[in-house]
Amino acid sequence: MEPSKARRALNSLAKMPSPGPAAAFSQVHLCLALLTIGDESPIGRIELSRKLGLGEGAARTIIRRMVQARIIRTVKEGCVLTNRGQLLYKALRAKLSNIVTIDARQLTLDDASVAMVIRGVARRVKKGLEERDAAIRAGATGACTLIVDMGRYVMPTADRNDEINSDDLIIHDLESLLHPKDGDVVTIVSASNRELAKYGAIAAALGLLR
Repeated sequence: MEPSKARRALNSLAKMPSPGPAAAFSQVHLCLALLTIGDESPIGRIELSRKLGLGEGAARTIIRRMVQARIIRTVKEGCVLTNRGQLLYKALRAKLSNIVTIDARQLTLDDASVAMVIRGVARRVKKGLEERDAAIRAGATGACTLIVDMGRYVMPTADRNDEINSDDLIIHDLESLLHPKDGDVVTIVSASNRELAKYGAIAAALGLLR
């Protein structure tokens, strides 16, 4: 399955009508839920809600929708992926790295910062503004985009491209934790807490899976 199809499937699921008040989650929440279940299954509802930074009611609704869509099923030990869920998970994981916590105070302005690699999509980045805006809409307070080009980490901006010094501590962290390669994109996102930073990273990444 193509990652873009996986993204569209999650978007359709997020827009699926349901009784009661409008659901307080989006495809970003569903994506993080899918990746978390795929990484850690079986996982119970309480632990999933903690990992997602959502209330148990919202987590329960996410689980119900994913069960209805035959993406996950529930067993005694918790939630596990179905065959369809495995296809979606593998399509997304082929492009999206784990999200790691880093010290990015020289680039960002808030308390918590995370980084994520989106593999092989460097050509889709223009000036990094779309990724920043997507992250902020998801609750982040700031984000920057780095393109890996011939071993260099380049930050596109409105009027030029700035290269991050290879001796910078943040580059050391990216290399040791995420191992980016040429053609990859690194998104670094800050927020008031780690959960919001993670959602910002997912939102920035999904915008590149088109």
